Amino acid sequence: MKPSTSPSPEPALYTKIQDATSGEHCENRFVDHDDLTPSTPTTENDSVKELLKNILAVLETRVHHEEEKSHEDDKEDETKKDWMLAAAVLDRICAIAFTIIFIGGTLISIILFIARP
Repeated sequence: MKPSTSPSPEPALYTKIQDATSGEHCENRFVDHDDLTPSTPTTENDSVKELLKNILAVLETRVHHEEEKSHEDDKEDETKKDWMLAAAVLDRICAIAFTIIFIGGTLISIILFIARP
């Protein structure tokens, strides 16, 4: 099919472009009429560069996500340690109170048993 040499009456501002390697990724891009001229052919090298840029963007996003998750995990660990300390302090207070009440109750029972008329 021969390309038309006359300009179209209504220029297409957006064109659907499909990735030739996977065939799955479609996107709408702004297309300038100067880009449609045959003087700027797309080479395989340009395609590889574009794929590498996409891979780099995905990797940067993943690294950023992992850093955020690591930071959130550190905050959760710090909160968990704080609660564990509070639980240990409360446990110690309860143990001391139980010991005092148990020993006091035992002494009172012994005194009442011995002093019984």
